[in-house]
Amino acid sequence: MIKIKLKPTVGLFGALFNKEGKILIKKRPDKFSFPGDWDLPGGAVEEEDCVETLDERIVREVLIREVFEETDIRILVDPMPPMYPAVLRGAGDWAFIIPVGIYEKSETGGEAQEIMFASPKDVVRLAKNPQGNRIVSGEGKRMNRLILKGFTYSPNENYRWESKMFLGEIQSKWK
Repeated sequence: MIKIKLKPTVGLFGALFNKEGKILIKKRPDKFSFPGDWDLPGGAVEEEDCVETLDERIVREVLIREVFEETDIRILVDPMPPMYPAVLRGAGDWAFIIPVGIYEKSETGGEAQEIMFASPKDVVRLAKNPQGNRIVSGEGKRMNRLILKGFTYSPNENYRWESKMFLGEIQSKWK
């Protein structure tokens, strides 16, 4: 039997909400893969960060840094935040959604990416759009599922219920 050694990647994404319970998503710039598509603020844990970190503080540090770089929003993250995974087939690529809290975008004039606050129905609609103005990778894919999972922590009870229904529809199509 041939064994393949995977170099796993870990993505950390924050669920930030406005007062109405809509989730913050950001448009990917032209210099990145999937330009024009929408995703959550966050990013990958770099290999050197993992090697130098001996405990779970890496999760907080990476998420705080990535969210600020992409949105100009300074967030507070629980020292041991809850993390909910979405795994790509093959288990070499993990992504986690981390509920953060309620934030409103402040005008800072930084280099933040374009953002918007979306409802679950907005996310489902965007996921069906063509590449360049959709949720990264499209309908039912990892980012679509992560965003919908994030809504289960929304302060809006209707959005929590809607997102669970949409996630159930996605999962019912899995083989």
